[in-house]
Amino acid sequence: MDQQAQPVQSDGVRNHLQIARVHRHTLIEMNISVFTARRYAAHERVVEVLRREMLASSKELRSELYALCVRLLGEAIESTQRSQLLADSPVLHYLNLLRNTIAASQALVRHEMTLVRESEEFSRMLNEYVVNQLRTANNVFSDSEMNILDCIEDLLKFGEPILSQDTQARLQRFSDDDKRRYELALKEYRAHYDKLNRQIEEENRCQD
Repeated sequence: MDQQAQPVQSDGVRNHLQIARVHRHTLIEMNISVFTARRYAAHERVVEVLRREMLASSKELRSELYALCVRLLGEAIESTQRSQLLADSPVLHYLNLLRNTIAASQALVRHEMTLVRESEEFSRMLNEYVVNQLRTANNVFSDSEMNILDCIEDLLKFGEPILSQDTQARLQRFSDDDKRRYELALKEYRAHYDKLNRQIEEENRCQD
């Protein structure tokens, strides 16, 4: 039996694919120092928020801080994707898992805040049993959030070495100019994320 004919690429198609790959590789090489700095600064700020600010903050502020962490991890994921040739990597697995876990904790806080508002509104219309059920559900959400925060800490301990090793491997390959651009970008992104963090805290204080 004749073998099934395989599609044949024209010279033009092959050249286009080769140029696309070279173009992508060139862009990554040009921008890897900046993207690496952005990823490092974003992750650094997330870790600082989770470990130093989250437990000491009100529910309202925690909700906003969770949203900030989800946003920054989105930027870290984008920076990783745009600075490597592979479609996937252990770093991406870690960053995606961390973002999704934090988003789950954010959802619990928002549900808890909603239940608090509803229990106050419905207490005038519902019997004491139903109100107590709402309060019990509220406690469940609160306990679940704290449990997830414990899981997030374990996840950080697992993922930080993975990210650090990848960053150090990149830094070792950088030219002197790459290192200069990395340090400049790191300084700028750190200042930018610090500003975002402070704005959220100041807005929350104004609402109290």
